[in-house]
Amino acid sequence: MLDAFSAWFLVFAFISTALFHVAIVLGAPLGEYSYGGQAAGKLSLRLRATSIFSVIVMLGLAGHCLAQGGVFQPLFDGRFNQIGNWAMVAFCALAAIMNNITKSMKERRLWGPVTLAMLAASLVVAI
Repeated sequence: MLDAFSAWFLVFAFISTALFHVAIVLGAPLGEYSYGGQAAGKLSLRLRATSIFSVIVMLGLAGHCLAQGGVFQPLFDGRFNQIGNWAMVAFCALAAIMNNITKSMKERRLWGPVTLAMLAASLVVAI
C-alpha cells in the first residue's frame, strides 16, 4: 500500500514540477524559485529553454511511475524497470541535494521539502 501511495505521490510531484517548468518556459516570473535563484522575475531564454528539457524529464519520470503502478504497459522487463527505479532515486537525490543547498532562500523553502519527500517516495518505490 505504501508503495502505491508513493508511486502516485511521485506522479503528482513530477507532473506538478513539469507544470512549474512549463510556466517558466512561457515566461512566468519564477526566477527566484528556480535555477539557484539566479534572476528575479522572468528567466533568460537559455534557462527557459533548459526548462523544456526539464518538462520532458519530469513527464518521463511520471510515465515510469504510472507504468510501475500498472496504468501503462512498462517499456522494459522487471530488471530494467529496477534500473529505472534506482536511476529515479539518483535523480531525486541529486534534486534534493541541489534544492537544499541553493543560495536562493525562496527556492530552498519551496523545493527543499518537496524534493526530500520525492526522494523518500522514490526509495519506497525502488525497494
